[in-house]
Amino acid sequence: MRTYTFANGVVLKYPEEVAFAFNPILFIGSGGTCKVLRVVASYGGKSYTVEYNGNGDCYGDLQSITQLLFTDETFELDYTQTYQKTTLCRRIQYNVATSTDGTNFAASYTVYLEVVWGAMNPNGKDVFNGFQKAKYFVGYPFTFGFYLNTTSTILIGNGASPQTSLQITVDTNAKKGLYELNGNQLPTTANFSNIYDYGGTLQQGYFDNTFDLTFYMYQNVPQTLLGTIDIESCGDEDAVYLRWIDRHGFWRYWLFNNKQKQRTTSYTQDFNRTELVQYDLTFGYERGAGRRVAFARGGVLPVAVPLADAEQYAYLLDIISSPVVGLYIGKDTSNTPRWQTVAVQAGTFTQTDKEMQDFVINIILPTTPTQRL
Repeated sequence: MRTYTFANGVVLKYPEEVAFAFNPILFIGSGGTCKVLRVVASYGGKSYTVEYNGNGDCYGDLQSITQLLFTDETFELDYTQTYQKTTLCRRIQYNVATSTDGTNFAASYTVYLEVVWGAMNPNGKDVFNGFQKAKYFVGYPFTFGFYLNTTSTILIGNGASPQTSLQITVDTNAKKGLYELNGNQLPTTANFSNIYDYGGTLQQGYFDNTFDLTFYMYQNVPQTLLGTIDIESCGDEDAVYLRWIDRHGFWRYWLFNNKQKQRTTSYTQDFNRTELVQYDLTFGYERGAGRRVAFARGGVLPVAVPLADAEQYAYLLDIISSPVVGLYIGKDTSNTPRWQTVAVQAGTFTQTDKEMQDFVINIILPTTPTQRL
């Protein structure tokens, strides 16, 4: 963690440059004299203030108010661009002030964090911005994501033969964050593409101290292989194409085999006190019986990836815990991809020690109101 000493002697400990919205974001006022720690979190014209009281040391976890600064997220991508910076990583400003008597506050200190919409597993094995293996299904929308903190050159190569290089200009402030490379930059005639950090400027991150949840970014060496993307032509019209956000804030995609669709109905009713004005069977549905009935129809769509290898299975596992899953339903009249929000049915997913294993999930389709009497 980084540190700063206020004029009143209080030492502030705060996170490194990158933080995650669903991990603890700790701001600690220490030194034995801190009575109140006041933090104002700001982004995009919105601000939230919180105070933490203590008897010498003040501990504040800012993840709750940090998550509030993502409430305007629309989870949209522009697939016409070569690459784009997403808002799933936001440069959030924290103005911090401390008080040793609960009344008078020292001059505030400003901290900036690149906060990712996601979470890291603090076990030392979960690497952020590390090597990725994905698959590009030709003809479907696709992007490949990575974190940039400085101007970088991304090299797209087919094996050992370079095909395309892209320089992404990043200043030291607003343009740091998550970038998505559009799949239309990949050679569709190749079987795979390698994505390289040609200049060695990209950083990877991990937790280097589990006990205080310190997240740390470190520099790579030149010509780092960021990922391998298999390229597959596909013509199965019955397939289901899904996208989702993984735990690290990157977009993921896969084309699933479609099994038979299951339809479900839900039924609700309530009773009302009524008085018959005449004896007539036409009153039997509602007024005579005093009953109101409503039905709604939904659906469950079982989808599968047959014989997924261990890397593919690990890649797909993030979809079962992602709150943002989209079902591709084609393009509109302006050729823009359209996505229907869906959810993955909760359950237990057992990964065996087999080399190849079927990956099967159930997609819950939106509920459609039908009739009410």
